[in-house]
Amino acid sequence: MRIGIIGGGAIGLLLAAYLSPYFEVTVYTRRQEQADRLNEQQLRLCKQGREQRIRVRAALFGAEKVQADVLFITVKQYHLSDVLSQLTNVPSTTTLLFLQNGMNHLRLLSQWKERNIVLGVVEHGALKHDDCTVEHTGIGKMTLSLFQGTLGQAEKLLDGKIPYFPIEYTDDWQTMLTDKLVVNAVINPLTTILRIQNGELIRIQEYTEMMKQLFAEVCDSLALSNRESAWHRIVAICEKTAANRSSMLSDIEHRRKTEVEAILGYVLEEGKKRGVATSLCQFLFYAVKGMEKHG
Repeated sequence: MRIGIIGGGAIGLLLAAYLSPYFEVTVYTRRQEQADRLNEQQLRLCKQGREQRIRVRAALFGAEKVQADVLFITVKQYHLSDVLSQLTNVPSTTTLLFLQNGMNHLRLLSQWKERNIVLGVVEHGALKHDDCTVEHTGIGKMTLSLFQGTLGQAEKLLDGKIPYFPIEYTDDWQTMLTDKLVVNAVINPLTTILRIQNGELIRIQEYTEMMKQLFAEVCDSLALSNRESAWHRIVAICEKTAANRSSMLSDIEHRRKTEVEAILGYVLEEGKKRGVATSLCQFLFYAVKGMEKHG
């Protein structure tokens, strides 16, 4: 099976590292320099103090026609419109698999009514060190859910043959994305403004209290019913990724644009629709937006 991965960030490289031994993988990058380095130096996967080199094929996105049975789109949500505009010539049999944070991207998919579209969330910890090195900082899972059409050849991803990289399936994409959104909306902004690792949120009592208050506001905004299980999920992720820095904090530290608009921005919109007070979410939203400019 031919797999394409658009995006050479942490998640794109992690996918390439684990899928390449089993499938024919091409990574489509934003910069020619990264594609050249991956082709010449191979992909390096760091895990538990060990380094593994993996041969992958890489190409500049847009420089050649994308030929894939399954195409992972791993770019940040704010780059998605540009990427989608270049996918009109992708074969109709290709399954498009989107791995964005938040839920705003669902609006963009309305123009792709005749396509096979799968949504996914990744709960692995991944850290990109350079153009061809990714560290697997926390083993989790990837969950997929059919949005429209059929799974197509993406069904082959579900046979459970990839060690340390479990891939599961759920019929309920709405709950899958909402669960991940709640986690991101609570952990990411707090770790960013406090500049702390994930585990500090549950280690320091005052930070945990902040987290509880934000969690309650997010749940009200999204009209979440299963709050107890959602809270336990957040705590478990803080424990499992205790030494990790959230992707939002990493973006700030590297002076990149964050996904706060896709995450907290969506929560604010939903809260407004329901007439919910969102003072904490607004405070954090503007704090992170200011940090994007100030660093």
